[in-house]
Amino acid sequence: MTITSSSYQTDAHTQPGGGRWVVETYTDSTGRVYTQQYMWDGVTNRDTLLSQRAAELNTALADAEAHQLIGE
Repeated sequence: MTITSSSYQTDAHTQPGGGRWVVETYTDSTGRVYTQQYMWDGVTNRDTLLSQRAAELNTALADAEAHQLIGE
């Protein structure tokens, strides 16, 4: 399984402290959807965060699939 698409949505309302809620959505090759929510600082590049998390999720999915195939 690999991540085939990813996107994010940022809440329009600024929270106390200046951040905004972001919900990232990832879809794998089987159609399963994964989400992650975090408080964005308004500065960090969200596309970079999205790419990094997609890569981490791909690694975790590959590890889980390998463990399943070998019966662990």
